[in-house]
Amino acid sequence: MARRKFSGTCLLFLNEYVCSIFIFFVVIISCNTDKKLSALFTLLDTKHTGIDFSNNVTYTEDFNPYTFRNFFNGGGVAIGDINNDGLPDIFFCSNQHSNKLYLNKGNMQFEDITNKAGVASENVWNTGVTMADVNGDGLLDIYVCKSGDSSSHNRSNSLYINNGSLHFTDEAHEYGLDNKGLSTHAAFFDYDKDGDLDCYLLTNSFKSVGNYDLVKDQRKIVDTLGGNKLYRNDDNHFVDVTQQAGIYSSKVGFGLGVTIADIDKDGWQDIYVSNDFFERDYLYINKHNGTFEECLEKYIHEISMNAMGADIADINNDGYPEIYVTDMLPEDDARIKTKTNFENWDKYHSNISNGYYKQFVRNTLQLNNGPMPDSNKVNFSEIGRFANVSATDWSWGALITDLDNDGKKDIFVANGIYKDITDQDYIQYTAAAYTEIRQQILDKKNDVIKKLIDLIPSTPISNYAYSNNGDLTFTNKSKEWGLSQPGFSNGSAYGDLDNDGDLDLVVNNVNMPCFIYRNEAVQQHPENKFLQIKLEGDGSNTFGIGAKVTVHYNNTMAYQEQMPMRGFESTVDTRLTFGLGKTAKIDSVAVVWNDGKTNILKDVKPNQLLTIKQKDAVLPPVNHQPAADKTIFTIEHDHYGIGFTHKENDFVDFDRDRLIFHMLSTQGPRMAKGDVNKDGLDDIYICGAKDQSGVLYIQTKEGSFKKSNETLLAKDAVSEDTDALFFDADGDGDEDLYVCSGGNEFSPNSTALIDRLYINDGRGNFTKSPQVLPSYIFESSSCVTAADYDADGDIDLFVGVRLKPFSYGYPCKGYILQNNGKGIFTDVTNTAAPELLKAGMVTDARWFDYDKDNKPDLVMAGEYMPVKIFHNEGGKLKEVTATLNMQNTNGWWNRIQIADVNNDGYPDIIAANHGLNSRFRATQQKPVCMYAADFGNNGTIQQIVTCYNGDSAYPMVLRHDLVAVLPALKKKYLKYESYKNQTIEDIFSKEQLDSATKLEAYTMQSTVFINNKNASFTAKPLPASAQLSCMYAIAAADFDKDGNTDILMGGNFYESKPEAGIYDASYATVLKGDGKGNFTSLTPQQSGISIKGAVRDMQLIKKGKKELIIVAKNNDQVQVVSH
Repeated sequence: MARRKFSGTCLLFLNEYVCSIFIFFVVIISCNTDKKLSALFTLLDTKHTGIDFSNNVTYTEDFNPYTFRNFFNGGGVAIGDINNDGLPDIFFCSNQHSNKLYLNKGNMQFEDITNKAGVASENVWNTGVTMADVNGDGLLDIYVCKSGDSSSHNRSNSLYINNGSLHFTDEAHEYGLDNKGLSTHAAFFDYDKDGDLDCYLLTNSFKSVGNYDLVKDQRKIVDTLGGNKLYRNDDNHFVDVTQQAGIYSSKVGFGLGVTIADIDKDGWQDIYVSNDFFERDYLYINKHNGTFEECLEKYIHEISMNAMGADIADINNDGYPEIYVTDMLPEDDARIKTKTNFENWDKYHSNISNGYYKQFVRNTLQLNNGPMPDSNKVNFSEIGRFANVSATDWSWGALITDLDNDGKKDIFVANGIYKDITDQDYIQYTAAAYTEIRQQILDKKNDVIKKLIDLIPSTPISNYAYSNNGDLTFTNKSKEWGLSQPGFSNGSAYGDLDNDGDLDLVVNNVNMPCFIYRNEAVQQHPENKFLQIKLEGDGSNTFGIGAKVTVHYNNTMAYQEQMPMRGFESTVDTRLTFGLGKTAKIDSVAVVWNDGKTNILKDVKPNQLLTIKQKDAVLPPVNHQPAADKTIFTIEHDHYGIGFTHKENDFVDFDRDRLIFHMLSTQGPRMAKGDVNKDGLDDIYICGAKDQSGVLYIQTKEGSFKKSNETLLAKDAVSEDTDALFFDADGDGDEDLYVCSGGNEFSPNSTALIDRLYINDGRGNFTKSPQVLPSYIFESSSCVTAADYDADGDIDLFVGVRLKPFSYGYPCKGYILQNNGKGIFTDVTNTAAPELLKAGMVTDARWFDYDKDNKPDLVMAGEYMPVKIFHNEGGKLKEVTATLNMQNTNGWWNRIQIADVNNDGYPDIIAANHGLNSRFRATQQKPVCMYAADFGNNGTIQQIVTCYNGDSAYPMVLRHDLVAVLPALKKKYLKYESYKNQTIEDIFSKEQLDSATKLEAYTMQSTVFINNKNASFTAKPLPASAQLSCMYAIAAADFDKDGNTDILMGGNFYESKPEAGIYDASYATVLKGDGKGNFTSLTPQQSGISIKGAVRDMQLIKKGKKELIIVAKNNDQVQVVSH
């Protein structure tokens, strides 16, 4: 810690004048030094460090990316103290040259001891490296994985046993770890809790990816040549227990990352394996009996497709570890348009049906929600897009750790591929020239393949350093932190190389010098404290692998697991470093070892290295589990006779509207509540899909529900129900039923789009009215709401229209249907509300008296629409959206609800939006836009969606998709390179754009709009849990009986193109209101809510004295919740 400090001794020998001058220059020099050190990290050069390692690879005609697909995957790096002198040393893997071992001499200076240490390796392809005390003698050993040419015999993995004198001996064969598969990395951990370290060996399949037909159950077929392995340590000999332990070991295991953690916090180590290409990842949960259950699909809903490196750590200080996996999605438009391809809808669904799950080209961050109320098992929400960490280009190593000691774990991503082998122009060229290239190979022309590879672009790119904002979001600070040097980075590791209290970084690069970054956090931010912990385990597990450390300070719980094997093919320092922010005191440090014993230290001082020994640990007293706190909601397993399952028809919107990203035909089901037989009990109607009739459930006195009017409703099964409403249409004192007909499946001439009015005879028996509603223009209705807007004593209707068939994007009409008092309705929109003639693409509407003048006003919302408000002026509706400060609220609104959330007596608006966990982000300054027009002059409408990327907006559609729909553009964009950074103004003429319908969205946040007592509305975005997915269903009531309105919201959406990704991060969210318009998210453990699936509606009903919430889900069974 002495570096860059000025000695004060000389000042004693200077007179006061000279001293003042000296201090003046010291200040100037210090300021200049601070400027130089303004970056958090300093890249050290070879002259300073003595490290001259570069992982240089050279392709030839015989050995290259075509003959070995992982040619440019690079190698790992390990940081560990091999001689126990307190200074972490560094080991680099080299693919075509010798590995290197550097001894730390202090002051960030290192000595190459490779040869004298006995770890040199020539003529072998090294990949991943692990430092672990394999034989339990207190010294770190080194395990190196080998790969490369599958015909090579020099491919046995090496286990370098540390002899204690800076010398190692390869004893892989003696230990049973000389595997000859194409190994990627190894993780040593004590899975069976017998006190020694076992080994999970990750491999990458021998077989060519193109040789698979994606048939089912391939992962269950054992690969006798390779395959992942689990080895149990039996007295320092490793025994293959792969099959009996339940581990997949197949030819489709394209493993690039293995990460160990106690995922479910049950005290046993679990395994996460990230697989490249089409095979999905594996999540093995430890069953405590020497076996594992692979249950990724039970815990996680969506994953990365080209999964590479991974890390597992707690990003939000709740004590539960998150999972971060890297992929290949670029951030900037140019590389998206030239290097990226996505699967189409058909291929995506084929993958799912064949067992390869829901995979998407992007990094994924799985938020650990903890044990869920319905199963007591942890579940994850994928929030990578919300967190801003989903797109980091061709990414390898992922490390989650606190880089600036502020108490929040950050994310470092190592990036780059030496040759852009997914360059779309290169792929297009080789495909076009296939016959010629094949003939050249057959003719044995010189260097045919090598010349092909020479043509592939090579573009160094920056690594990413994400600063944790403390709200589940991150900001890329690679440039500000000094980590933005372009390169081809792969393996990476962290450790405190200079023992100053912050974590330095080491990065292994292809065909360029490695990066050694010195962290300046302690010097630049001395206000941020730290605590380092060195664990000393008993028995063979000398470094305490698997131990859990929790540091409590300043109402914060910081949690880490001792598991050095992390990221991509790499190992981090075994000493745990906790950034503590500005705290001056640590309340306690708790260590839980694998045997259950615990150390608890109180009142620990920060800024020190603390050694904690397992021999000092004790078994905690046996405490009976305290009774769980009573939750607000309970998941009911009895559906009380409501056995409805919504079944979507087989229709793919993308086959017709080929440039849209989200289907429009899967918006249901909605529900309606009423008392149809006047027995005082709540009945419920649930909307059906196309070719499925809706169902009316009548509540019995016994509290169960029975179907009614089945024959009548079955006659209209061809229609898709999009909304329903019980109201007294004919003024006879009972509730009639209006059902909207919509969807995107029908033509403009289809009578299936006619809405339906069913008249009640007073006893719950219905007859269909012959009226054609809402008009003889067949459109896709979306919502219906009722009020006596003209004060004539009967109930009138507003009916909203979602879209015009075959013309999605064009504005639609909202209908005011005036009741004659006998249930006959007339369209009076032209006179009563002419501004509704082009209302927009309406998704929902409500009548409410926002100004308390005793006249119902109208609020509506929709896609690319503001939340519009129409004031009732004596039976005429006038739009006052701008007057009420709502004119810039354009969003992708799905649903609205009315409630007084701040207890001021005025109704407020709760609005469910698309959310922020999406590639589609919008602000007023940087909107999401859609242009709808017949751009091809062929009689069909195309929709071009643009989003901002940086300071410019670009179409989201890729070149090949655009020219497939608009072939006239192919000549303009012959190459992908010519399409990059093209704005919509570059693609289409001014005349074309002027004639197009342009729609804009400014916000994607679900929001509550506070009514400022008739003057205006103020938008207040809801908490993060309401932004993690598309929201549809809203229930508002005082659920916890504290006198304040709370909100229950549900959503999710699955029918989106793979390039957009699905939206499945919500398990429904409960927002507790404070009575002042503010809301706090409750965890599932607090609320009792855990609802999976695509929630579309919620209805509060009473069943005797019990209050139920009926939850309707798209293409799924109804769920019942009580409170």
